[in-house]
Amino acid sequence: MSLNTVCFIILAAVSCSSSPAGPSLEVPLGSEFSLKPGESATIQSTDLRITFLNVVSDSRCAVDVVCVQAGDAVVALHVGNAGVELRSNSAPQTAVGSYLLRLERVEPDAHSDRRIKPGDYRAILKVTRP
Repeated sequence: MSLNTVCFIILAAVSCSSSPAGPSLEVPLGSEFSLKPGESATIQSTDLRITFLNVVSDSRCAVDVVCVQAGDAVVALHVGNAGVELRSNSAPQTAVGSYLLRLERVEPDAHSDRRIKPGDYRAILKVTRP
């Protein structure tokens, strides 16, 4: 087998072993971080890995109208080996082991005259100790 063939096989193996969840950020405990769908973050000095899967539903009040209720964006996350859903207003946080995972906000803001594409969403999260 030639050196070029060996290099090609190694390169192919490395490129195929990439994470299906997409790129991963490393963030400090207690810092806000932003994830787009498919992105993951590992919290420094912990074994927590959080992946933003998608926005399940979005009933937030548009910023250009007056609403009686604020509504919620429901965000699906994968944390460790578990699925987690957080709601932007009614249930924005949950305990994850000895940590607290909080959905700070969902971006972009809702507008009455346009629909947000699934890939345009960002989940702004923070992990702290309770």
